Amino acid sequence: MEINEQNLLLKLSQGSSRAFAELFHYYYKDLVLFAGSYVKNITESEDIVQEVFIKLWTGRKDASKISSLKAFLLKSVQNSCLDELRHQNVKNKYFGLKSLFQTDVTLETEEYILYSELNVRLQEALIYLTSEQRKCFEMNRMQGIKQAQIAKELNIPLRTVELRIAESLKILKQQLKEYFILVVLFLLS
Repeated sequence: MEINEQNLLLKLSQGSSRAFAELFHYYYKDLVLFAGSYVKNITESEDIVQEVFIKLWTGRKDASKISSLKAFLLKSVQNSCLDELRHQNVKNKYFGLKSLFQTDVTLETEEYILYSELNVRLQEALIYLTSEQRKCFEMNRMQGIKQAQIAKELNIPLRTVELRIAESLKILKQQLKEYFILVVLFLLS
């Protein structure tokens, strides 16, 4: 059965649900097969084609501007399939990464509690540092700035930065000694 595509597009642009239904029935099966060549799943193929037709219906006022509906539908389905494949790829990467890092919920909770408590104790221990030591320590260990860059930014010798960080570590080690074994166990788990 051949259809008068341009006539149906004109009627569709005027809001004819009958024209839409005729176009849907004429192209649906072939578009699902076409989508299946990309997504390899009949349900996803049907969903994609139905979404394309929903977009056609919602944009029906501009339907008369389409010069070749078949080309328009094929390109729309192709783009939607490629979008779906990209989405699936992202989901697969996410679930792959999630499974790599997924651990027992209890362990995650214990780690969070340990981290929170350790962070509180670290903030308390930082009080024992001089402002110069603290500045160098925080820039290096918390902000990840290299010692040479710290020396340049603070306009002090590199050796001074090294000494301040070493002194800071010695003081913090003393202040946090009760947490040392917990930190080691945490890092080993």
